[in-house]
Amino acid sequence: MDVQSTQERIEQETVQLRAAFPAIQHCHTALVQWKEDDAARYSLHLDIRWPQHQTLVSGQARDSAEAAIGAAFQAARERLNAAPASRAKL
Repeated sequence: MDVQSTQERIEQETVQLRAAFPAIQHCHTALVQWKEDDAARYSLHLDIRWPQHQTLVSGQARDSAEAAIGAAFQAARERLNAAPASRAKL
């Protein structure tokens, strides 16, 4: 996955997350890459903010950027659905 495709995927996932939780005011992302045993590893970190709340989500480390993006946004949806404020869709 090239840089442009990676950015587009993150933007697409962010739009979908904000559509599901309209009170989200900010969703900052940071894709981290490092080497572990000579293999590339990736993790996506999300900083999600809505009125009077903030949620930080770090997706599990994965072997590809695409898998890391999917894991992080899935974790974010689960976390937001479990948040007390989400009962009113944030």
